[in-house]
Amino acid sequence: MADVERSDLAVNKKTLLYVGGLEEQVDEKTVHAAFVPFGEVVHIELPRDQLTHHHRGFAFVEFEEPEDAAHAIENMNDSELFGRVLKVNHARPSAMSREGVWAQAGSWYDRNLKENAGEIDSMIRNQKNKKAEEESKAKKRTREIAYVRKTGELETYVIEEHIPAMHKKKKSATEEEKKG
Repeated sequence: MADVERSDLAVNKKTLLYVGGLEEQVDEKTVHAAFVPFGEVVHIELPRDQLTHHHRGFAFVEFEEPEDAAHAIENMNDSELFGRVLKVNHARPSAMSREGVWAQAGSWYDRNLKENAGEIDSMIRNQKNKKAEEESKAKKRTREIAYVRKTGELETYVIEEHIPAMHKKKKSATEEEKKG
């Protein structure tokens, strides 16, 4: 955490520089030697790839004084080091350094839930209604029965029968062999 606070302070004071375009052979000593003529270098960091452990082609150089950092930008930006053109400018603050990757996930979820709550609720209700409708259709069968009384009057009755859910039995291997 101390490194993060120190780099944030360096960014705010304009003493931290981003140096991009570094050749693979370049190390901390080379970067230090290239930038020390412009002022006192406090810290150099070459971020490394986790798998290959090679640096990622850029570095951060922190100077003691903002004027030294500005002087280094004027002289080193678009200059050549080990055959590669460097890009040197003030480092920007990194949101990732202060918060983890998932730090904003909860607020994103809450915000999207609020924005889309009505739409989501109606979708859920529609799905439940469709499911209930399908279940009721599958479980009921309606029959109309006509009945003639002795008096000659015709009476009709509507009968709803509840049909239990039918489960298909799985055929055993021996039954399939007998058919085949």
